[in-house]
Amino acid sequence: MKMMLARYSIIGIFFSAFILMVDLYLLKEKKIDGSTFTRWFIIGILLGVVSFVPAFFTFLYMLIGTEVLVSAVTISSFMVLLTLIFYLDYRINRLNDMLMKLAALISVEKYHSSQAHKEEREEGKNLTRQG
Repeated sequence: MKMMLARYSIIGIFFSAFILMVDLYLLKEKKIDGSTFTRWFIIGILLGVVSFVPAFFTFLYMLIGTEVLVSAVTISSFMVLLTLIFYLDYRINRLNDMLMKLAALISVEKYHSSQAHKEEREEGKNLTRQG
């Protein structure tokens, strides 16, 4: 039981370190904003703490009365689920940035086209006055 617990702890710590490294990399590359970074940093730290201190959860299992640790399949699927959620959160953040850039470009283009129409009207008025 202790050997299995140690394996889960090592896997959890590595997975926590993976989340933290990817989170820091994406922040450094400015692909995620501060709130997304904070959310995933806290999740990574909590996952590391949970993996590093499994005795606390063993105590909880004994209090609840089950005394059975979660199976490897459940842990693996939880890690895959967290990875997918992280990826989707990253993609949503990236799409939001792209949408903001597009809105800014459209706004600038509308401003330039309205200025061009204004200048054309002014030139037309000047020509009619001269003629």
